[in-house]
Amino acid sequence: MLGPDDIEFSGSSVDSGTTRQFTSFSQALNELIGARVWGGVHFRTADVEGAKLGEDVYRYAVRQYFRPLR
Repeated sequence: MLGPDDIEFSGSSVDSGTTRQFTSFSQALNELIGARVWGGVHFRTADVEGAKLGEDVYRYAVRQYFRPLR
């Protein structure tokens, strides 16, 4: 993770007219994964593995590009 996970935030949709409240980024990710599974977009394994891959890419980028210049 980039920083603390327990940050409250909300997300809204103009299309559905709804707003979701979250207490952490991981809560939002878990809801997103569930929604994609229930919506028939993916199998749960694909989304869970995709989330892991995204974290691996983040860690690689931090190691490679966010270093002191000297």
